Amino acid sequence: MKTTNKISILLIVAILAGLPLLKAHAEIKKPRVIVMTDGEIDDHSSMIRFLLYTCDMDVCAIIETNSIFQKKGHSGEDWYEKQLDAYEKIYPNLIKHNPDYPTADHLRSISFVGDEVFDRVKDLRDKRWELIPGGTIMMKPDDWADTPGSDKIVDVLLEDNPDPVFIQAWGGGNTAARAFYKLKTQYPNDYKRAVSKVTMYNIWYQDGAGNYIENYHPDVTMIYCGSFAGTWNYKSQKNTYDFVENNVKNNHGPLGALYPQEYISEGDSPAFFYTMNNGLRNHENPGFGGWGGRFEKTDLFPNVYQDAVDDGDKKKSLRIWIDDVNRNYEARMDWCVAEKYEDANHEPIVKINGDLDITVSSGRTVKLNGKKTTDPDGNKLSFKWWQYKEAGTYVGLVELNGSDKATLSFKAPHVSKPETIHIIFQVTDNGKPVLDSYQRVSLLK
Repeated sequence: MKTTNKISILLIVAILAGLPLLKAHAEIKKPRVIVMTDGEIDDHSSMIRFLLYTCDMDVCAIIETNSIFQKKGHSGEDWYEKQLDAYEKIYPNLIKHNPDYPTADHLRSISFVGDEVFDRVKDLRDKRWELIPGGTIMMKPDDWADTPGSDKIVDVLLEDNPDPVFIQAWGGGNTAARAFYKLKTQYPNDYKRAVSKVTMYNIWYQDGAGNYIENYHPDVTMIYCGSFAGTWNYKSQKNTYDFVENNVKNNHGPLGALYPQEYISEGDSPAFFYTMNNGLRNHENPGFGGWGGRFEKTDLFPNVYQDAVDDGDKKKSLRIWIDDVNRNYEARMDWCVAEKYEDANHEPIVKINGDLDITVSSGRTVKLNGKKTTDPDGNKLSFKWWQYKEAGTYVGLVELNGSDKATLSFKAPHVSKPETIHIIFQVTDNGKPVLDSYQRVSLLK
């Protein structure tokens, strides 16, 4: 029987910011982010990488906190200040490759200390496996003191700016919990508007804040990432000793020289991979999938997400991007020392003709044209179109014609109800390092 149901095609299309088309940077709205870090050794490594991607985000605040693992925090040490000093030294080189890098002084001006009270987390480490979505509420911030960090979160969320704010909990979330409590009790007329803007990406629940927030502030979108373990944390990438030695620590400037570990060990980096303005728009929907992983709603709360289990593997949605992410990091490290634009590699720039937000009837042929794709360094490009099956609602695979060409055609399958399909157009250059590019266009509703 012929069906007339519509099918929404979500295209994940390859593009990166790609200088020297500097106007493209201004036209892309950058995700607004707040980082909370407990200063653990892998946070040091993640922060070095993060600083090299600050051009792709609108960084609103960087806040030092504690956690059940780093109970006193590390704001009394100067690890972060040393990194900003090193960043300041390479800044003149970085802006030759992307003019959107913030100055070190600007980053200093939005750096704060949040909650580092030892007593709040001293007894929680033995209960860490209970700190999961739906777990017992073990603390409430009602009688806590405000901190410069929590007050900054309040200020950002009260701004007359409707754009989402992505709060990243590399360590504990107590500082955010106090901010949400203050908004609810002292700004009741603005509370819902303020917290509804928040997506909070949690690398585990590293204190009692997660379970408090999901119950008392249900309008906050909570992402619980456990898949960082086994993909990005300690001992997960022990094949990267040479990579770190040759492409990060040595001959790549003073920031890379501060990298404290011998191999890639950055358990907190997926939190900002999720919000990076790399074109995949991972941050627009937890279920889309991208460098920061893919997530599914829990059955416990309407706005709480946890790792998606793709092909029976909850680590797959992070693992499939690791090589792409690290090659891109290698290029950014090259930017630290490349004094001229042409002395380093940059991501391809993809151009797709026509409308990228497509709703089609079952059986219709869809044609996509990426022939205007270019590379800012003049490198040779290769193309690959593929279906990100897990990210769509349609359970089958569509036949892609021309999957290794700049143009693609396929027939929208017959469906009995509205479905979505995700198609990725992946463009790879042959520079050094090899770089892939992406951009996701918006899903039609």
